[in-house]
Amino acid sequence: MSTKIIGNQIDAATRAIIEALDVTEQINLPALNQSAINALGTPAYGTLVYNTTEDMAQIYLQDAQAGVPGWDDVGGGGPSVGENSIIRTNGNFINQNITVGVSANGGEEFRNGFTAGPVEIQNGYTVTIENGASWFLLGGEDNDVGEGQVMQLRYAQTPATRYLIRSQNLTAIPNLEVTIQPSHTNSKILLMAMVNSNAVHVNSMGFLRNNSILTDGLPSNTNVSSGSLCTVHEGDSTEGHMRNHFLMYMDHPNTTNPLTYTVGASSSWSGSLYNLYINDRDSNDMRCISNLIAVEIRG
Repeated sequence: MSTKIIGNQIDAATRAIIEALDVTEQINLPALNQSAINALGTPAYGTLVYNTTEDMAQIYLQDAQAGVPGWDDVGGGGPSVGENSIIRTNGNFINQNITVGVSANGGEEFRNGFTAGPVEIQNGYTVTIENGASWFLLGGEDNDVGEGQVMQLRYAQTPATRYLIRSQNLTAIPNLEVTIQPSHTNSKILLMAMVNSNAVHVNSMGFLRNNSILTDGLPSNTNVSSGSLCTVHEGDSTEGHMRNHFLMYMDHPNTTNPLTYTVGASSSWSGSLYNLYINDRDSNDMRCISNLIAVEIRG
């Protein structure tokens, strides 16, 4: 191809070697798709093109990877959004063979890497981690926590305040609730509570989820219509005595929406109501606290 330079005009089809060039506006790189770039074979080192397939300016280097010549992206900062690349981004699949490490990539700067998950390595491709190198996946992977492992824990405790419960149905104990948002739909929520109260004739306790009796449908008894996990029968009311009640339940909510759990209590017998004092006895001189724990367990 001939060189066509006349004065300050350069023909668009010109191929030339330029030792110095003073640019006052812009340089338009040749726009080639990936097939056209591949057809260039082994051009001179430093050749610049605009890869229309990758939407990226690329340069042909003597050492593109591990001493092997090839094309590399100009800049190489990676995709991002926001001013000053405030948020770095990456795709959710890998469709090439990649090696993380110094030897394969020719520099100490390639020893450690990370990717925001979830990301899938598609069939037929591998990611190799050299000895002494590392690759971290930051969140999003369903398999990053195994079945039965703890995902999160929420805790609540009442103040040393006296509460009175007079009901035949499970009634929420004030200030004894936790809100937890499961990370997976198949997660289980383990509930544990310890409640201090006085000793009345009969009382029952259970859990509520989003203001509805969680254990609704469990057998009723003469004390409570439904939902009892823990029933204590004293025979006679000894309201001056103290008792602590420990109850536990495994919930399967099948949702990732926020859930609010509370502890409910009742105190009655055959329709007769009794004074169940939470965190105290009838004489109002044994103040204590009660607590509730919710633990998300990976399903």
